[in-house]
Parts: sequence; C-alpha cells; structure tokens
Amino acid sequence: MRRRVVLKRERTTLGEFMKTPSLVYRSGILAVVLCLAVADAAHAIDTVKRKGQDSVLGRVSSMDAKKVVVTRGAAKTSVPVQEIDTIIFDGEPPALSLARANVAHGRYEDALRGLDEIKTGEIKGKMIRADVEFLQAFCAAQLALRGDGSISEAGRQMDRFASTHRDSYRWFEANRLVGDLLVANRLYDRAIDYYAKLADAPAVEYQIRAVVDTGWAQLAAGKYDEALASFDKAMTMQAEDDDRAKADVAVQRALAEIGRVRCLASKGMADDAVKQIREIIARTDPKDVVLGARAHNALGTALRAAGRPQDALLAFLHVDVLYSSSPEDHAEALANLAELWQEVRRTDRAIQAQETLRLRYKNSRWAPQ
Repeated sequence: MRRRVVLKRERTTLGEFMKTPSLVYRSGILAVVLCLAVADAAHAIDTVKRKGQDSVLGRVSSMDAKKVVVTRGAAKTSVPVQEIDTIIFDGEPPALSLARANVAHGRYEDALRGLDEIKTGEIKGKMIRADVEFLQAFCAAQLALRGDGSISEAGRQMDRFASTHRDSYRWFEANRLVGDLLVANRLYDRAIDYYAKLADAPAVEYQIRAVVDTGWAQLAAGKYDEALASFDKAMTMQAEDDDRAKADVAVQRALAEIGRVRCLASKGMADDAVKQIREIIARTDPKDVVLGARAHNALGTALRAAGRPQDALLAFLHVDVLYSSSPEDHAEALANLAELWQEVRRTDRAIQAQETLRLRYKNSRWAPQ
C-alpha cells in the first residue's frame, strides 16, 4: 500500500523571513520577490490606439503635446500626436474606458456621470488623471455647445486643463475647443488667439484646421478681407504623403472654399457666390453632414444677398431636414428660417423655427439673446 505524505506548509511573513539566520535562505526569498515584481511590471501594458494603423503596446514612458513615447523592453516607439486616436492606460479605472465608449457614441451625459464618480485623488498615474480631466472638460464643452450647460464655465474648465497639462497629447485639441467655445460666446478675437496656438502643431492637418477656424471666426466678426486671406492661405496648404492626412486636409480645404463663398456674398458679389457654391455642392458627398450643412447655409446666405428669399428658404430647409445633426449649422439655418418664413408671411412656421432654436440651441450665437 502506497503511503501518501502530506507536507504542512507554514504561513510566514516577509518580515519573519528576514529574521531567518540563513543568509542563503534569505537571499533566495528576496530573489523570488524581486522576480515576481519584475514579472508583474512586465505585464503592465498601455495601449496607444492609432488612427487607421495598428496599436502600439508597451509602457507610455513620456509624452508632450507633440508625441507620446512608448517603451517595451529596450525598444522605444515615438508616436506623433496626429496619429493617436486614444490611449488606454494599464490600471485605469473601468469607468474611464466606459466613458470613452460613451463619448465615441455622443452620449456625453452618460460619460460625464461615470467620470464624476471616479475619485481622481486616488489615481496614482498623472497621465490617467489628465485623461479623466480632459474627458470631463470635453463632455462639458460638447453639452454646452449643444445648449445644455454654460458655455463660459465649459470654456474655463477646458482652459484650466490646457494650462495645467501642457505636456498632454490632448493639448492642441484642448486649445481648439476653447476657441470654439469663445466663438459660441461671440468673443472672436480671443478665439483666434487660441486657434493660433495650433500653428506650432507637428502636422499640417492641425495647422490648416487652425487657419480655417480662424477664417470662420473672422467671418463671424465681419472681418471679410481678413477671413478671405485666411481661407486663401488654407487653400495653399498641402498634406504630408499619407492617406489619413490627405483626407483631413481635403475636408479643411473644402471648408475654406465654402468660407470664401460666404465672404464673396458678404462683400456684394452674391451672384458669383451662388454660382460657386452650387459647384461645390455638386461635388460634395451628400452624406457628409458638416460639409453638406455648411455648404447649404452658404448657398442660403448667398441667395438672400442676391434678393431671392424663396430660393434661400429652400437652401436652409435642406439643412433643417437633412443636416440637423450638425448643431451650430442647424442653429444658423433655423435663425435664417425664422426670418425668411416671416418674410413670406408664414408666421406659424417662423414661430416654430424660433421655438426650436430657443429650446435646442439656447447657447448658440444664433439664438435670440
């Protein structure tokens, strides 16, 4: 009969091990502890998700506004900020990942509720805390631009992030959003100052966005010659030799072209503006909400300037019906519709447009103050 021998394992603390007189025994235990710590660290992996490319895995060892450095073993990979979609940090709160998913789907209220439950004071990693703070400010900004919350407070919150986290890969995006919020508050010159900070960005898609946004802010301020100069400058800017950058720059150049038409209409060249914007619309993908909305608003503006209110009405109705998911453009269309319906003596429709504008976009610069 086989005898089974069971060895009783004693539970001993590390402090008791250190009291063990045997140097060999004590050194062996320390080696095991160190190996376990190293093994645990080796499994701590951050994920840098890149736009249209494979993710980079490793430890985010450093970052600044222009790049993120990922270390894995002896290898270091520098990822330019314009290639980064998002970063998932090892050890981040589960609520942070859920918040990112909600943001991606436009569920800003849900994202903000989850983020507000995170106790940032208990987060050890500075980069993780910064990401929580950015997403909180980002959600507040999107909600304010949509009409839920204070534009001014959202701007201050995003500005605090930009001032506190100058080494964040989100820094350029944060300054652009502050500019957008200032435009919504009709503080156009201050907005242009924030857009100007993107001139030092590492890629042309950031730089052209800053020039185009500046042009639209100048247009809103009635500085048509300055706006034209900005749009003309944007039209000369070329992308680096990769498809993602070329696509981004193509969108911004299209917005610059639409902005030029708006300037022409405002400077008394309405007929030329109508002709040019119709050509732009003909080659614009009707599924592109932003370009479609911006182009049809430009057409409506040019037609109003040309003294054709009925045709202008149809252009703005196009935005109301097909492109209402672009908030600021929809608000502009509603503001024009309220006036045009009144001109054609459809008071009921004018009141309806005014009420929709007031309820949905009360923070918009197009809403009655």
